[in-house]
Amino acid sequence: MQNIFRQNNLVSKQDREQRFGTKGAVVWLTGLSGSGKSTIAVKAEKMLTEKGYRCYLLDGDNLRLGLNADLGFSDADRTENIRRISHVAALFAHSGCVCFVSAISPFAKDRETAKQAAKKMDVAFFEIFIDTSVAECIRRDTKGLYKKAIAGEIKDFTGISSPYEAPTEPFLQIDTLSCTPDEAATQLCDLLVLFEQLGTMCAELCDVSIKAGEEILDVYNSDFAVQTKEDKSPLTLADLRSNKVIVDFLTSHYPAISVLSEETKDTGERRKNPFCFVVDPLDGTKEFVKRNGEFTVNIGLCAYGKPILGVVYAPVTNTLWYAGVGCGAFSQSSDKKKYFDESNRIFVSDKTDGFIVMASRSHADERLAKMLDNNKDRIEKSVSAGSSLKGCLIAEGKADIYYRTGLTSEWDTCAMHCIVEQAGGVLRQLDHTPLLYNRENTLNDKGFYILNRPENTLE
Repeated sequence: MQNIFRQNNLVSKQDREQRFGTKGAVVWLTGLSGSGKSTIAVKAEKMLTEKGYRCYLLDGDNLRLGLNADLGFSDADRTENIRRISHVAALFAHSGCVCFVSAISPFAKDRETAKQAAKKMDVAFFEIFIDTSVAECIRRDTKGLYKKAIAGEIKDFTGISSPYEAPTEPFLQIDTLSCTPDEAATQLCDLLVLFEQLGTMCAELCDVSIKAGEEILDVYNSDFAVQTKEDKSPLTLADLRSNKVIVDFLTSHYPAISVLSEETKDTGERRKNPFCFVVDPLDGTKEFVKRNGEFTVNIGLCAYGKPILGVVYAPVTNTLWYAGVGCGAFSQSSDKKKYFDESNRIFVSDKTDGFIVMASRSHADERLAKMLDNNKDRIEKSVSAGSSLKGCLIAEGKADIYYRTGLTSEWDTCAMHCIVEQAGGVLRQLDHTPLLYNRENTLNDKGFYILNRPENTLE
């Protein structure tokens, strides 16, 4: 746009977070008219404010009385309505405020606009689908809007004469027939309180992973025995000592969050909790046994099945990778105790050709070999590495693509998954569906891929 120049603030987002002690985020509630969005949002705003957090609600109807009073309900006006709300919400969040948005926002492309507006301002975005059927909304219709729409008195009414495109992958889906508005608001508040703690938690877990790494190296530099577990995978004293350091810390410091660890018996109780640490105390035990140094400590945290925090530590090279939703992704030496320094922030590459493809050190695969051969004109070279190092190297732009067609487990991917996504990359199952966590079946049995850009899929 001619004659328009961006004015940069002298106060950064990080400065505001440190000064006020809160992190900004956009919490976008979408659903049909009458679904309960505003009721839940006002309750969540009040609950979070009473806990001492800075937050504010932008309600769709209220904005149409002022900022968007000039807009109607045509598709074009709906799009403009959401565009304006998106940018205002992102500005609120950038200031360090948790910004609730309650807006029908019926079109997926417009909600994607809102997500991208938040991403551009480097703030977290949570899409919350208030899932209430049209029939239930009609039953609750105290304003008489559905009755008028059905009678043709209101044109372009969402759910009746205008479509509603329900989110296919919301961060959280709330069925208002199975919980009260207070219970739904509590779910949101619990999520946001955890979100506000992610920076502190991430730094603590970096320190814990370093301590676990010291236990691993103590065994690594000795003559150690190797056992074989029921699944034929190797087990060493290093796995067990690292596991004790991590699990003891998590259960003592965060007792309200469940833990799933490769080396701790899983009773299934964790699934009652929407928040779960997912731990591999020594990822790459085969590499550990070979003494090639390509093994890591993995500590992830998921909320409602989505990875929101990840720490990966490579003890032999003293390298940390870590990330949190709304925090970004970083890599640094474990000797540097200052975390989230912008100079250590990492991003995936922007390549669309000439890819560096990561390959597993210990899991060769004929299907993968064929896929790589079919795409050899797009590939510059293939590089092998063990454990979750492959995903971390893609996250910091040193490689671009990794495909894993064989079985893995939740603890192999959770921490790395968060780091990849917060660095701007993509991790999906081979059928292109999301890879979720804290499941009943902990095996990732569909395989997965990691890409620097979503359009760079290999066929």
